[in-house]
Amino acid sequence: MVSNNCTTKIDRPSERARDFRSNEAKLVAINFAAGWALERNVKIKGFSDSKSSIEAIRSSKVKSNFVLSVKDNLYNAKDLVSLVWVKAHVGNPGNELADHFAKIASSCGADMSRPSPYSYVKRACKEFLMNEWNSYWKNSTTGLNVQKKVFR
Repeated sequence: MVSNNCTTKIDRPSERARDFRSNEAKLVAINFAAGWALERNVKIKGFSDSKSSIEAIRSSKVKSNFVLSVKDNLYNAKDLVSLVWVKAHVGNPGNELADHFAKIASSCGADMSRPSPYSYVKRACKEFLMNEWNSYWKNSTTGLNVQKKVFR
């Protein structure tokens, strides 16, 4: 695990970490679309299969500065941008194409280096420290008698 300026990278991301990055990427795309529509004063309709992103935007209990900035952009573009949820993986050609390009972008695109939420960093640090402690405990020679009597 590498932690730098509140940005966390994990060598082998868990399924939950991949979901977090995927949802964050979808919020980035929604934010980009809102900014694009505002710059050009063009009405657009955005389709997203990310229920969690749409729910985060609709929520009144948002703590994430990034989600708040997305909400601000959408509010500023309220007459220009409409957002519609579509069901994922049901053969919708537009959504399948978007998923295809998202997969390509996530494997060879630029690192977004967005700050991770506190809860995510806390959990990642706890997992890392527990793994380090367990490795240290198993390889330790100083507590060998205690290990044999108590834990085996």
